[in-house]
Amino acid sequence: MAATAPRPTVVDLFCGAGGLSEGLSQAGFNPVAAVDFDHHAAETYRVNHPGTVVLEADVTGVTGQQLLDLAGITQLDLLAGGPSCQGFSTHGKRIQDDSRNFLFKHFVRLTDELRPSVVLMENVKGMLTYGKGTFRRLIEAAFEEIGYRTSFTQVLAADFGVPQLRNRVLFIGTRDDSVRLRFPEPTHGDGFGLIPYVSVKDALSDLPLIGDRYGRERWRYASDPGTLYQRYCRRSDNTYVTLHSGRPLSLQAQKLASHIPQGKGIRAVPSELLPKRFKIMRTISNGQLRQDCTTLYHRLDPARPAYTITCNYRNIASGPFLNPWEDRSLSHREAARLMSFPDDYQFVGSHISQQIGNAVPPLLGRAVGLELLSSLEKQPAMIEGNSEQ
Repeated sequence: MAATAPRPTVVDLFCGAGGLSEGLSQAGFNPVAAVDFDHHAAETYRVNHPGTVVLEADVTGVTGQQLLDLAGITQLDLLAGGPSCQGFSTHGKRIQDDSRNFLFKHFVRLTDELRPSVVLMENVKGMLTYGKGTFRRLIEAAFEEIGYRTSFTQVLAADFGVPQLRNRVLFIGTRDDSVRLRFPEPTHGDGFGLIPYVSVKDALSDLPLIGDRYGRERWRYASDPGTLYQRYCRRSDNTYVTLHSGRPLSLQAQKLASHIPQGKGIRAVPSELLPKRFKIMRTISNGQLRQDCTTLYHRLDPARPAYTITCNYRNIASGPFLNPWEDRSLSHREAARLMSFPDDYQFVGSHISQQIGNAVPPLLGRAVGLELLSSLEKQPAMIEGNSEQ
């Protein structure tokens, strides 16, 4: 019997809790090293990827040789990661000079030092348009200077089976002219020939209702898995679901939530019941109520994918995070499912909301990884284990 070829290697920069590594691993890559400066995220990564060396450090001081030595390899197939991008995010203040916007330079520096066959960079969609595309052009020019041709696209996570309307930008690059630069085609959507989007109900309906038992975190599942997505999430066949705790709403939030049906937000609340600040927010210069949509206090629609899961999903006043069936915010496990993390993926330490909200959805990572893998397979020497020659 022929020996099984080793999986192509990947180093995950800015790895966070490991969503991208999880997806790339599902696609067939071998994460050999990961880097992040956040202790809690690094601990979560270690728990879920015990075979990967995790370097808990500021990437600005990390060298390519250091990563090769830690991973025990001499040649890398894929360098991947999502440099911090808060200065571009449409969910916060957009600050052009935010130092975090320039962490991509260290991604490029490590690309030059490691010389991987392929690179993959994930970021927020604001990077494409901010400064009329200035930062996108800086990234393309930086890679071109070290001998890498690149391509980019904007993707919607829901198009690849993630139950979430999360927009992201993907950059891919290569130094090898034989490697194709192609992005995955959508598999899900409302169009002909596509699998229907995975809805909130598809994702969450087998999880138990919490009621007033807010502090309980470990539950028996409410039912057997009823959808393909639920079977994916329950791959380990555990009897119990974890990290499924609730948080009681304030009296004001309870009052507002009681008037909000599925798929609606603060606009559904009668104007006379709104606190003063919301009345001001909803009123335009002529005194009439605003007619545009707002996702504040928005209750998720079970029939559609969720909106973007941010780090604030435990606070319904900050966005579309009201549970579709109960008057509460999302639990950590519900948010993780909406990000496409399987239920056996554990989040440890503090700042779990940040770990989940900042992650790359694993199923998006898997879709991109499968496309990259098909490109690398055009190079038999690499796949057959001769990449160190």
